[in-house]
Amino acid sequence: MFAKLILAVVFLLAGGCAAPQAVGERVPRRDRLHHFQSTLAALRGLEFRREVSVELKSEAEIKLYFQRDLELEYGDQRLAHMALAYAKLGLLPKGSDLKKTLIELYGTQVVAFYDPRAGKLVLPDGMSRWIAMDGQPAAAERDVASEMVLAHELTHALQDQHFGLGEKLKPSADGDRDLALRAVAEGDATLSGYGYLFGGLDGRSLAETSRAVQDSLKEARSSMAGVPEALVEELLFQYYGGVAFVSRLLAERGWSGVDRLYASPPLSTEQVLHPEKYFALADPPTTIELKNLSSLFSPEWVEIENEVLGELMAQVLFKQFLPESEAKLIAGGWDGDRFVAFRRGGEIAFIWATVWDSEKDAEEFTRGYQEILAKKYSGAGADGNFYLESRDQRAIVVEGLGRNFVKEKIAAVWQGMALKQEPANTPFAPVSNAVPAAIKPILP
Repeated sequence: MFAKLILAVVFLLAGGCAAPQAVGERVPRRDRLHHFQSTLAALRGLEFRREVSVELKSEAEIKLYFQRDLELEYGDQRLAHMALAYAKLGLLPKGSDLKKTLIELYGTQVVAFYDPRAGKLVLPDGMSRWIAMDGQPAAAERDVASEMVLAHELTHALQDQHFGLGEKLKPSADGDRDLALRAVAEGDATLSGYGYLFGGLDGRSLAETSRAVQDSLKEARSSMAGVPEALVEELLFQYYGGVAFVSRLLAERGWSGVDRLYASPPLSTEQVLHPEKYFALADPPTTIELKNLSSLFSPEWVEIENEVLGELMAQVLFKQFLPESEAKLIAGGWDGDRFVAFRRGGEIAFIWATVWDSEKDAEEFTRGYQEILAKKYSGAGADGNFYLESRDQRAIVVEGLGRNFVKEKIAAVWQGMALKQEPANTPFAPVSNAVPAAIKPILP
């Protein structure tokens, strides 16, 4: 939904400490980079196919880069429409300036990134002294934060060169699927970064890495107070969800197993949150197509958003109104959805069609969403501007249109709802939870 094309490392994953202030040249030494790349390539089992350009930028320049990236990928109007649509749903506060919030979030939390569109790394100019020094530092002089940042971002370059990741990450009409792939990429890069520091990964260091990531992201959450939960969760999920998912495969199949994920990645955040739904009992999502929305939305209503929210965002939404344990329980039954929002002048309306793993799950969703509606529209009359109905494993929510009007027209929407079960997508035999003594290849 809100994820950007660039592939970044958040500040606290880099060890929670700032790199030295910029001193001297802002041009990296190519021989130093080559040595670093060859070491990383040996760890990751992938060779660099072409040069990776590196730029050092100030914090202000990085924020400007993010702004231009947002404008290129989305545009101001799309961002404004997204803010209106998700505020109506309840994922964002009313009156949100989404563009400004995203620029501030990424500008303050992201320490470096790889831009697949340009095929280059952008690093903070605070790394200039370290990356431009002669030779290789002694152990006592190592800047582990800078090393992990560089290894992380160079891994993204490898992903792009070998698996065409940049093209695969372009925003689609299924943001949930896009986010699942980003989690694979960030989980891979995070583990590669720690693997570089440890000189390889074994069962013990992999467990230490997982704990370090969890601890770092707890700190990251506390530093994002005031940022909408949907934006925080989407950013951090790429790391905590990605590391948990990728490490499960890395432990049993090594880096070559991780490589295979890019040909058959998880298709939803559900599969990342519940790896057994990818690795063991495959549970790919159900796609929903809504063919007869004209019965509800006349030509005066202009479509402004059309997305898949997924289990992660469903969980975030329910957490805004219900206890976290209840939100997770309800969202855990997710099997597919389609969210479409419309605008007519100053009015916003949407339909959210969902499908669940069972009729019981659909009933739990309906009961939970009734609580949301009661809180959002307290005091509304019999013809409040909302509608909720479930049939078998499906449920439909409409907000922004009168209940009686929707009740008269909704039959055509049900008739035009087409469901398609995605084929099982895992290329692996069942993967266990076991962590072996060593993960190969490791550095000598």
